[in-house]
Amino acid sequence: MKKSAIVLAAGSLLAGSAFAQTSVTLYGIADVSLRYTNNADAGNHSQTQLTDGAVTQSRWGLKGSEALGNNLKAIFQLENGYSVDNGTMNSSGQLFNRQAYVGLAGDFGAVKLGRQYTEGFNFFGDYDPLTIGNYTANAWPFFLTQFRANNVVSYGGKFGGLNVGASYGFGERPGSFTHAQTNPPNGNAPYFGARAAYEVGPFGFGGVYQEIRDTNGNKQQMWGAAGKYSIGPAKIFLGYVGGKDRTGVIDNSFMNASAASTTPAAKTLIAGGAQSNPRKDNLGYIGVTYQATPALALTGVFYGDHIENKNGTTSSGNRYTGVLLAEYSLSKRTQVYGTVDYNKLTGAAQTELPGKNNQTGVAAGIRHIF
Repeated sequence: MKKSAIVLAAGSLLAGSAFAQTSVTLYGIADVSLRYTNNADAGNHSQTQLTDGAVTQSRWGLKGSEALGNNLKAIFQLENGYSVDNGTMNSSGQLFNRQAYVGLAGDFGAVKLGRQYTEGFNFFGDYDPLTIGNYTANAWPFFLTQFRANNVVSYGGKFGGLNVGASYGFGERPGSFTHAQTNPPNGNAPYFGARAAYEVGPFGFGGVYQEIRDTNGNKQQMWGAAGKYSIGPAKIFLGYVGGKDRTGVIDNSFMNASAASTTPAAKTLIAGGAQSNPRKDNLGYIGVTYQATPALALTGVFYGDHIENKNGTTSSGNRYTGVLLAEYSLSKRTQVYGTVDYNKLTGAAQTELPGKNNQTGVAAGIRHIF
């Protein structure tokens, strides 16, 4: 009995010491908007809906760290996306669809293992005026990043003005990088990416490259470069995104809105054609954010993409998008906003809208950060 009491007491002391050096935070965003869209279906009917946020998706998560000594700490993050309008998770059967990783961080940077953002998403999140939007109408330029990847080991570090990152995703099938499962959005596909950015004074610039492969070793590649410049209350952005997709996943699963492209036969056709006629993107953008008052921020951005070999064919087309966003802070945690977006498509790119070759959206919303 006496020995047991000593062991229990020692265990309590050790547990208390560990807890004293550990922090766990519950955090999240609740963001919902009222949105009107014209030409919203094949019949070109308008749509009014209560839907997700214009720029940020609602989410909740847990993150924490434990000090291990010598500036080394264990870290973790678990994050789920949900919709305020109906209370459902954004991914059925996937509890932490946004992020789920554990790792170590220190003076050397951070190493993380688990489901994580791709390097393309990490880079353009800092170099897009909208920090990558949340509607299809304002986020499509960055669908080429595929947002997230499973089974990833990543490294990231900041050294003065230099910010670097690299990651590798395991396909986890026999044959590894050339025989992973067919590449679904956010699925278990072999992946790697690298990014680097440098900030000095009011300037920031950098670049990124990544690729994801399918079951036959076909690549979906994206690369890009961007810069930003701060002048008084304004920040100017200029960027380029390039892509080449032999898998068909960008047209099949991310871009197309037409009913024909969602059928199994159409998907098979696009995927087969993409091997010999890979989709190619050459996308540029320019934008500005302006802090008009301490509470009011204004953003405007224009995106333009020239697309070759659309839908596995030799046809081409263009997509142009303009977005205006006004955000007003009621407090440090609560903002209201209004936004307008306009999309115009030409040629073969018109399958990325369900009806006419143009679409306008107007929305107002509220965001609370907790």
